[in-house]
Amino acid sequence: MGAPRLGRVGYINCLPIFYALEKGLIQVPARIVADHPSRLNSLLAAGELEVSAVSSIAYASLRETCVVLPGLSIASDGPVWSVALLSRVPVSRLEGRRVSLTPYSATSIILLQILLARFYGIEVELFTRPPGVSPWWGEPEATLVIGDEALKFASPPSCPRDCYIYDLGAEWKKFTGKHMVYALWVARREFAEQSPALLEEIHRGLQAARRWGHENRSVVAEAASRLVDLPVSTLVDYFHHLKYELDGDYLEGLHRFYACAWQCRLLAQPVQVELWREADAGGVENGVHHCQGEARSAAEP
Repeated sequence: MGAPRLGRVGYINCLPIFYALEKGLIQVPARIVADHPSRLNSLLAAGELEVSAVSSIAYASLRETCVVLPGLSIASDGPVWSVALLSRVPVSRLEGRRVSLTPYSATSIILLQILLARFYGIEVELFTRPPGVSPWWGEPEATLVIGDEALKFASPPSCPRDCYIYDLGAEWKKFTGKHMVYALWVARREFAEQSPALLEEIHRGLQAARRWGHENRSVVAEAASRLVDLPVSTLVDYFHHLKYELDGDYLEGLHRFYACAWQCRLLAQPVQVELWREADAGGVENGVHHCQGEARSAAEP
């Protein structure tokens, strides 16, 4: 097998981790493959990536073949800035109205459905817009935007003056008090079993790159500014809101998200995260442990 393939979400929200890797400041024994979240989910499921960032909700269907790398995520503790519902009317008046969904995400769509159905108690008509068109294609009453598109369309002059903006990270925090985890880093189970030392090296490289990105936020923001044409100061604030850890508070929020998705019948069964354990490079069979705690609540709607 050639170099392992490492999936990277092609949005600037991954730049704080991948900047140091792509500039060669930190080395990992892997070839980086950049794409939209939904495409990475498909590539990983097809065995065309060995390690990747994937949507949190995608892990629910990948957990038989993949394990979660500890200490890494894309998350928020409140506002996230890059996952938002833009609406022509207050959300409470969206009952029965048409709402457009991005074709590039999975977790944010489930998050929106949970917020609307469970916490706002309203039903809407959802449809997915074609790739590459404006978020307002099809003239919806509201539209879900993520990633770089959200940073652009949730700010003037792209966002209409009378538009209501709902940051879904802030909405989740308001209703649950929990962190929101949008993406995880996972490895295919067979790769972890066959090449545990290689996976350990990749994991340590990703952790080192995350720390570098945190310590050099202004450098990353300057690079991001050239990609999305937003002020450096705005992007420094944006990266301050984004979180990349996966400790106890984040796992609690993640399990609460899975529990809500199951209770809303958006998942077929409860989900319990399995973390790969770096200390045991002898194989994933002995290197995986199950996270307890709120996972139990997923079985108790």
